[in-house]
Amino acid sequence: MEEKPIGALNPAPDILQIATVWKYELLRYLRSKRLLASVGIVIAVLALLYLLPPAFGHPYSGTDTEKEVYVTDFASLNVTIPGMAQYLSFGSINRSVVDSDTFRVFVDGTELPSNNSDNWFFFTLVFPEELPAMFGGTPKVNAVVFKDNLTGHAVTASYDWYTSKEDFDGIFLNFVSFLMIISATFFAADSLVGEFQSRTGYLIFPNPMKREVLYLGKFSASVTAGTLVAVLFFAGVTVLSALTVRGVDDDFGLALLFSLEFLLAATAVAYLISAIMKGSTGSIVLTFLLFIIILPIVDSVPTLTGVKIDASLTFAATVINWIVFDPYPVDTHAEMYGFDFYSFYPEPATAAIVMFAYIVVCCAISMILFKRKQLVG
Repeated sequence: MEEKPIGALNPAPDILQIATVWKYELLRYLRSKRLLASVGIVIAVLALLYLLPPAFGHPYSGTDTEKEVYVTDFASLNVTIPGMAQYLSFGSINRSVVDSDTFRVFVDGTELPSNNSDNWFFFTLVFPEELPAMFGGTPKVNAVVFKDNLTGHAVTASYDWYTSKEDFDGIFLNFVSFLMIISATFFAADSLVGEFQSRTGYLIFPNPMKREVLYLGKFSASVTAGTLVAVLFFAGVTVLSALTVRGVDDDFGLALLFSLEFLLAATAVAYLISAIMKGSTGSIVLTFLLFIIILPIVDSVPTLTGVKIDASLTFAATVINWIVFDPYPVDTHAEMYGFDFYSFYPEPATAAIVMFAYIVVCCAISMILFKRKQLVG
């Protein structure tokens, strides 16, 4: 049998080469402490978000004893509630979830008979649309209605209450986008440009390995590291939510899926920047500033112009914040001090399409640029 020279040996299949690159990129993240730093950030944020509200006097559950209830008559509210025409006055309870079995009402210091439709009735009023976010509005109000007109009387109530699952989970979901941006910055921003700046390309590029294989291995490693961080964060929130508010919201898993899609999109954008830039520091700084400052400024413009920018990646990512809320918020408009203010929310389906488009387009362009880029010097 004729012996082939070493250079003529067939290289490993592409899929094995991708796996090899993926493995060594993950080891690089471990050696550089980037992955450990990200895990540390997750743990610190979970602890702070969980401990700070109670520390500043906002516990997640408790008991209100003879707390004042502001009561007004239905005529002044100009609101009609089907099936409650016989009730004359209305009071709201500013708590997330109230245990109706513990609810007791007092008028001028005297307790009214137990919760029943003959005297008063406690329920949760759901509005068809959420109030503008700028006013901190909510579509749900815990309400108590009375058959008598009790305006002018001292009305108090005692009850047990706790934070709703969607409100509790929403506290943590507000941070997810930032965490995905941190992951994209740590694990993707310098992945391509680093091969040229550190001159490691002189050792790697001559090997029988296609550049697209190298690209896919690196990209897979970046996404894997970011996914580990995201899953750790969501697992932590799940445990805290189960211990504190009796479970997680029904759409919490959907929030995780949107978070992973945003991670993919942010990583794709970071790779595009890395393919364009000439230095690692510039690539890292530009990636971070793009998501933290530049795009959020663009997202704020529609507040005054009234033109919704669905194509913004960071605007699409806000679906993570809102997906657990039921009903899902709708676009609103309000006038203040002679100015029109708009609150826009991404449609979940549109947000998914926008993020997918960023993944495909940015990956395609960055791979082409990476294949054509030449070592200089």
